[in-house]
Amino acid sequence: MTDKNGKVSSGRFGAFGGVFTPSTLTILGVILFLRAGWVVGNVGLLGAVAIIIISHIISLATGLSLSAIATSMDVRAGGNYYMISSTLGLEIGGSIGIPLYLSQALSLAFYTIGFTEGFRWLFPQFNTVIIASSTCIVLTIIAMISADWAIKVQYVILAILGLSLFSFFSSRTGAQHPIALFNTSGVGFWSVFAIFFPAVTGLEVGVSM
Repeated sequence: MTDKNGKVSSGRFGAFGGVFTPSTLTILGVILFLRAGWVVGNVGLLGAVAIIIISHIISLATGLSLSAIATSMDVRAGGNYYMISSTLGLEIGGSIGIPLYLSQALSLAFYTIGFTEGFRWLFPQFNTVIIASSTCIVLTIIAMISADWAIKVQYVILAILGLSLFSFFSSRTGAQHPIALFNTSGVGFWSVFAIFFPAVTGLEVGVSM
């Protein structure tokens, strides 16, 4: 990144806090924790592996394309929209910018509902509306304080996520039901793929930062 004088300047949040952390939190998020078992149950073990491979191939190609674009231009405020409009033109950038905005706006409701569902598994006595509304209020307060404080909060969430992964992999193994290698009696393969794919779109959060 370069400033107006042409000198190289470091990012405000850095690569770890501004890119790696939010991308990791989005990828290892609600879809992976709440729907991974559902994916295996509907398409089987091999079908789930195929969905994960296809999803990561798409995200890898997107990440490489974004890296190629970002290293050949001066990226300014706007994230995805700025890079698309600068490379493809304002007309295409404007038409793509509208669904980008809608996806960012709807993602808040998406992750809030996922958090509420997971929270009620632990505390079923709480009301769904109250949990979701309180979550939105807390996130709004964090965002209004400062972006730097929001980055610090992400470190706490990342530590909790690391502990949850450690608990998952260190727990006792053994399935309660037999796992089929490939299942064709459940929801269709591409329908399951469409539900799982948001789990690997976390790199867009890093681009926006």
